[in-house]
Amino acid sequence: MAMNSDDSAISQRRQLGAAMRSFRKEADIDRDAAAELIDVTGPTLTRKEKGQFKFRRQEVETLAKAYGVDDDEIAMLVELAREVRASTKRGEFPMFVPVKSRAFLELERDDAVEILVVTLTLIPPFFQTEAYMRELWRRSGDLLSTEHVEELVRLRKARQQVVTRSNAPLIRVVLHEFALHLPVGGPDLMREQLRHLAVVCDLPNVEIQVQPSSSGAYPAMDSSFNLLRFANGPTGDVVQVYGHAESFYRDRETATAPYRVAWDRRKVAALDLQASKALILDAAARFGAAGDSSPAT
Repeated sequence: MAMNSDDSAISQRRQLGAAMRSFRKEADIDRDAAAELIDVTGPTLTRKEKGQFKFRRQEVETLAKAYGVDDDEIAMLVELAREVRASTKRGEFPMFVPVKSRAFLELERDDAVEILVVTLTLIPPFFQTEAYMRELWRRSGDLLSTEHVEELVRLRKARQQVVTRSNAPLIRVVLHEFALHLPVGGPDLMREQLRHLAVVCDLPNVEIQVQPSSSGAYPAMDSSFNLLRFANGPTGDVVQVYGHAESFYRDRETATAPYRVAWDRRKVAALDLQASKALILDAAARFGAAGDSSPAT
């Protein structure tokens, strides 16, 4: 079923509201104080930030300036506000992608009821240890300073809080076995990482399935993405697709439906939960030091 105009408007309003909420929280401005700036009540601003009511362009500009948002990002927010009112999108890669990234993370943390994750070569960000993520950024080829790497680590750890927060979303992962064997940082680091991954397998809101290398080719084998699901059903889905240099986003049902199909096919082709955890522990043991190959309990 194609997304109708009402569904599209809700999805767009939710993303704009999430971005505005994120900027407000970053500026540490109280909801009611922000509401006074645009002559609305606190509850009304909450509804706007949740995508239930529209933001007017002037409201976006007034609030963004009060939040200390720079001019380029204000322009992106205004463009996104225009798209909320438009019946169709203007471009495949709109100028407000950085704002969409902020909105995606905000929705992931506070609004999603289910997160579907597909990865090929790396442990999903939600379950990376500090040492693992630090090594990834150190080896990224971007020559990041130590200070920048530590800031990225801090931000990712904050993102990981979604896993254990109150009313946490269901996080369902399908990852390829290759990610279990890629020696990021060496044997000790990988053993620690994989044992941690095995531990999170037991969380009540986490499901991790491994696509074994032995099965050869498999459905949607060239894709890595995160798909957010919300309480209003699949018409509100938002997808983040990983690319080489940057991520891009899909938020219309005709664009997100193929990723739901890809997820379903990957899930069916992967090992079940118990067998997947066993494979993770086996990979951890293979990274064990000489004389210490016993898996974690």
